[in-house]
Amino acid sequence: MANEKHNYSADFKKEVAQKALDQSKKNLDKLSNKYDIPVSVILMWATELEKGGKDVFETKEDENASSEEPIESVDVEVTDQELADSVEHGVMQDRLNYKRLIFWSVFGTILVIVFVRGLYEMYQYNTQVTQERVSSESEYYQVNQMKKEARQQLHSFGVVDLENGTYRIPIDSAINKMAADEE
Repeated sequence: MANEKHNYSADFKKEVAQKALDQSKKNLDKLSNKYDIPVSVILMWATELEKGGKDVFETKEDENASSEEPIESVDVEVTDQELADSVEHGVMQDRLNYKRLIFWSVFGTILVIVFVRGLYEMYQYNTQVTQERVSSESEYYQVNQMKKEARQQLHSFGVVDLENGTYRIPIDSAINKMAADEE
């Protein structure tokens, strides 16, 4: 209940504050429980009563009552029916240019489609170029590997066909043997 705001009468405030002062501001918990008012509020009322006298609560209420001004109502005449309807319903009617709206919607959609298509074409092109490069590098690697194997065979000894007794000798040795045989 302490969180709820109450408007207490001046007499009630005086009564509770006077009881708090009579108890010398001690045992305010009992008063708080009895009247269901926070102790801090009772202390505030007691202090105000002590400093301001018995009329302190009445003057505050009188000041509050006199400070409130009556609400004036104003009648406004509106000649524009559209404005009157807008004020009555809380919104203005939109006057959309549907031709322009449709044009820009279609134009924007086409731009998005062209952009996406362009991205797709770029992806396809890059994929194709990459595959060709990898393929050409692969062929280059294979050709180099074959050349390396051929050089190794030309410069080394080896068996070509064991059953027929065919052997391989390095090309330098074969050229030297042929040159020696001709002399």
